[in-house]
Amino acid sequence: MVDKGVGNDMGANTRRRTRRPIRRKVLTVLAIVALSMTSAAWAGAATAAPAVTASPQCSAISVPVALSAGGPADQNVVGQICQPTGQNAIPGAIQVLVSGATYGSSYWDLPYEPDKYSYVQAANQAGFATLDFDRVGIGQSSHPLSTSLTISSDAYAIHELIQDLRAGTLDGNKYTKVVIVGHSLGSLMAWTEAGTYHDVDAVVVSGILHSFNIPSMVHFLTTLYPAALDPEFLGKIVDPGYLTTVPGTRESDFYYPQDTDPAVVQLDEQTKQTATLTEAVEAFVDEVPGELRPVTSLVCTITPGVCDGPASWAAYGITSQINVPVLDVVGQYDSLFCGGPTGANPCLNVSQLQNTESAFYTGTAQKCLKVATLPMAGHDLNLELNAEDWFSMANTWSSELLEQGTAGIGC
Repeated sequence: MVDKGVGNDMGANTRRRTRRPIRRKVLTVLAIVALSMTSAAWAGAATAAPAVTASPQCSAISVPVALSAGGPADQNVVGQICQPTGQNAIPGAIQVLVSGATYGSSYWDLPYEPDKYSYVQAANQAGFATLDFDRVGIGQSSHPLSTSLTISSDAYAIHELIQDLRAGTLDGNKYTKVVIVGHSLGSLMAWTEAGTYHDVDAVVVSGILHSFNIPSMVHFLTTLYPAALDPEFLGKIVDPGYLTTVPGTRESDFYYPQDTDPAVVQLDEQTKQTATLTEAVEAFVDEVPGELRPVTSLVCTITPGVCDGPASWAAYGITSQINVPVLDVVGQYDSLFCGGPTGANPCLNVSQLQNTESAFYTGTAQKCLKVATLPMAGHDLNLELNAEDWFSMANTWSSELLEQGTAGIGC
């Protein structure tokens, strides 16, 4: 069963100012430093990703998007929209599924034992339409120069997709209820999209908290290298700013072995994708508020006005700008954020984890935040043996919210 945290009703707050300039300056400095370690080059052809083949209830899409407001719509996003399969369809409801670093659309629709591992299938059976897609830079979608891809640019492209869904220009259906669902790096993109554009009805994130397990994150970084050197991408990608995992390392990075089918790990290695150096840099910038929390908590308590001023982003991050309910689910033994079964592991105490995470939200998002853990699971919730428990948690929470309002999720 899923171990559920209890929402913390702490009332509204007013920290709503835009914090982009500070964040952008920090990102720029870090990006320059990081990029000095590699030369600029052009990304090659699309990577070896499973082809998007629409099933009877699915329609393939190919959508031009821009990477910034006012920029040219010269990038292409490839994916598919799948419709509910039962009689319990929620009118106008769709989930937008955002994959994590080195993952593409197959993370949400694994071509192996779909009854167990396909989030798309589970969501469709729960009454939701789904948009599952390769982000720009991934799989069959466009591969621009890696330095053009950041969490912010990804969030803007996703924002464009959501606007298209609401307008009915993707498959002829106008979707009026949108839930953005992210995993890992894709969860950071979901946070950024929701906190910046305010065009979704709910946020579901997985494989993400506001602070890392630093030793495990350092280990993970040692397993990344240029995709141009990897056998899966050799001759297909030449831009050294595209990264992937060293062969044979994904099990230690993303799974809790006791809750894992070796065949899934093998398929994961075969279908792995990429992330960019600039996305990785911004991910670390986005985690700064969580890492600084021991200091900023004290400062904000003593001098609260400071935290509502120029230093507000460093204190709270982008999630303080989200104004809709949020569900955050992590694996109990997610090595990147929690740790293992021994030693300090904040995910073993869900109530405390709920309290810790709620400090980064305000208003409705804080009041309706629910934090939960998936027992005996690692980072990749979709790919663990008990993935169906997480699927049920996400879809039940989302359907109760959309059909009954915030009262349906107890806030």
